[in-house]
Amino acid sequence: MSSPPDRQDHTVELAAEALLREHPDALVCGLSSNGLIVPIPQSVGLWGQAAIEGRAVIDVVVASDRAKIVDLWNRVESERAVTGKVRLLSKPSRWVTLHFLDLRASHEILLCVILPSGQAAQEDEDADEDELPPAAPRFSTLIEDEGAKVLGCDEAFSEMFGYTVEELIGNSVLDQIHPEDQGRAVEGWIAMLSTRRDQQTRLRRKRKDGSWVWVDTTLRNYLNQPERNHVLVELIDVSAEMAAQEALQEREELLRRLTEAMPDGLLQLDNDRSVVYHNARLLQILQTSTDALPEEDRLPTAARIEEPGQLTPSAASLLSTLTEEGMTAFCASLDRVLQEGVDQDVEVDFVPSYGEWRRALMSIRALLRASGEVGGAITSVLDVTDSARARQELERRATFDSLTGCHNRSSILGALERELHRDDSTRVGVVYVDLDNFKPVNDSRGHAAGDELLVLVAERLRQVSRHADDVGRLGGDEFIILLRDIAGPEAALQVARRVAQLVSEPAVLSFGTAELRASVGVACAEAGTTAIDELVKRADAAMYQSKEQGRGLPVLDAASQHPIRLVRR
Repeated sequence: MSSPPDRQDHTVELAAEALLREHPDALVCGLSSNGLIVPIPQSVGLWGQAAIEGRAVIDVVVASDRAKIVDLWNRVESERAVTGKVRLLSKPSRWVTLHFLDLRASHEILLCVILPSGQAAQEDEDADEDELPPAAPRFSTLIEDEGAKVLGCDEAFSEMFGYTVEELIGNSVLDQIHPEDQGRAVEGWIAMLSTRRDQQTRLRRKRKDGSWVWVDTTLRNYLNQPERNHVLVELIDVSAEMAAQEALQEREELLRRLTEAMPDGLLQLDNDRSVVYHNARLLQILQTSTDALPEEDRLPTAARIEEPGQLTPSAASLLSTLTEEGMTAFCASLDRVLQEGVDQDVEVDFVPSYGEWRRALMSIRALLRASGEVGGAITSVLDVTDSARARQELERRATFDSLTGCHNRSSILGALERELHRDDSTRVGVVYVDLDNFKPVNDSRGHAAGDELLVLVAERLRQVSRHADDVGRLGGDEFIILLRDIAGPEAALQVARRVAQLVSEPAVLSFGTAELRASVGVACAEAGTTAIDELVKRADAAMYQSKEQGRGLPVLDAASQHPIRLVRR
């Protein structure tokens, strides 16, 4: 059967698409009408094929095969699609199959496709090089009457499915269609007859050997037309595409099962911060539920107006148990991932419905398109509450005295050193406190009584200190108060007087009443003028002066009374 030009153009285009889909390892190039290589337009869908480089195809084949290229080029004008076997200069010992396809009607180019072959050239030396092995057809046609009885078929159909014309004529081919696809085939046939419009269906047809092949079927109604009066059935073999889709579906199912089995929660967001995917583990970790989502969350994203940079309601609902600070930290990290493509890890606090504070590690990673642009983000959520609590406990033990709750020696001295290294003119004060009659209580009442007394003293020191100040225990019954940003020595001395007064009040404890008194020394310095050891030594010396006086009154060291001032430029 011959085909009209418009249908022949469509046939060639479908054949080219099938060829490219099945052979992603092919070499391709576009050709102008004069045979020179030109860029392939984006309208031609490629599947990762490499480009043929050079000025013309004839330049990349061995000299003895260039006549074949010329012959194929002359034939493509009338036949629209031709095939030949040639050898490339890059690998002259192997045959390759070359296709010329005329796509000028739809894409304004001719397409050259070169398929690799495993056949060695010397294996075919005795064969007629002009006789090419027949290429398996990927496009064929049937003609049927109004009742779907076969009137005829082309040779390609016989080659694709193995039936002879005699086995088909006068018979219905419905039984050659897979049982699961017969319903769609009948619906398409009825729609084609009733609407007189072309109908397209993808279904499986049986070969004579019993195997099945996926085909795109187009029904064209030429009934009651002069010299036609039939239905033209066009078939394109799409088995390679369907195999790829099935493999992709298998990989997607594997990925889905893996994500559901992961111990981490997963949340995928697009550039509009809408939810693309989340697994069940996310809801378990954060103790949220999609059942609680408001009705508007189920609307398409386009139906909602969102503030730029904000989560959609559905995303916000999934993360609703995050604290306000946690949500702010997550959104800030997400912004950087989406805008800059920089991966982020952030720990956030959340409070589940049962009210117990917990912490999650959210690892946010950019999802990149083939162009390199950020197309969204995937967030892995892991409950790290236990490790966070352990870390906090370690930090607490490294910072605070286990008995009194004051800063321990290294912590308070570290804080003092940081204050003295500030690059401004702030004044720093140190109040050094030593209990005068602690040892008798400890010796007579026991260590438990002594510990109780130290706890009481620490609490009194915190009472007289400002919110910005720190109280530390140096060891034994010695304490130090770090005074930040004081106005001058007199302000530090006032704090020291309150300390001496409050500590000297009787202490009513479980073992009875204890009379207390403290020796208190005060030293001050401007940041950047004094080393930490020197300042603490001065406060200690002033404390010993107070102890020698024996009256429980604080003493300001002499250097603090006339401080050295730096001239800063």
